[in-house]
Amino acid sequence: MIRRSLLAVTALLLIAVPLVAQTNYAPTPPLALGDSLFALPTAHIPAEGIWEVKFTHRFQQSADQGNLSTRIHSLFGLDSNADVGIGLSYVARRDLQFSIIRTNALDDIEGAAKYIVFEQARTLPASLALRGGFDWRTAAGLHDRSSFFGQAVLSRAFGRRVEIVLVPTYATNVGRASAGSSDVALFKHAANVPVGAALMLSPSLSIVGEFVPKNHDLPKTLTSAFGWAFGLKRAIGGHYFEILLTDLPTTQVDQYVSTTYLGGAIHRGDLHLGFNIERRFGKPKSHR
Repeated sequence: MIRRSLLAVTALLLIAVPLVAQTNYAPTPPLALGDSLFALPTAHIPAEGIWEVKFTHRFQQSADQGNLSTRIHSLFGLDSNADVGIGLSYVARRDLQFSIIRTNALDDIEGAAKYIVFEQARTLPASLALRGGFDWRTAAGLHDRSSFFGQAVLSRAFGRRVEIVLVPTYATNVGRASAGSSDVALFKHAANVPVGAALMLSPSLSIVGEFVPKNHDLPKTLTSAFGWAFGLKRAIGGHYFEILLTDLPTTQVDQYVSTTYLGGAIHRGDLHLGFNIERRFGKPKSHR
């Protein structure tokens, strides 16, 4: 699947880049989804000069864990610990965004740059962005602390209601495994093709879903399932509010590409509650 997706992205690049270079095309205004769905990136960024602060929150305990009494005692996971992320991004040019986010899951710091190759228009059938960066896990007792990743983000909007996002992803040193007293990377190299989709219920409210296929390079002893997330996104002014259910409570590339959670298997029946809050600020730069 990863090979077919990369071939499709390469073919689209070969067809579309000459068109972009030769044509002063007018991009179609993107749907109100922001520069990410829940964890997956979109092929869009804000206007040049715009900053964005992002907060992510994933409850660690599944809402269906234990018997009814246990679930009530934990408020269906709402009284459990959480993986919390705080991030910042800036659009340095109208086609280039830099971002950094830190989560307390392995004290993981992720830095990235996203470049918009082209955007969907009357002459172009889709949008394409390239995203690359690193993850640096700063928790104590870890080996293989750093990872590098690359992503192609291909999206296609169907009218003003639906958008599909395909994210072929490659990363190094991801997943966690115990080797004696050491905590090391499960994969030296990993690839996956997460998929996202959004259905606009109104210009400011959408249903969003994400799907991360099971990584088939996982050891046979680790019976992990595929990852999924489903929820709502609301855009209000410069804010985005998102609430979701997921079986894969991760937000960083090095975490979701391996379809494991902190070295353990994921179970598709898990119901981790989560939310994101994003706030944009700054004045867009004008171009004459």
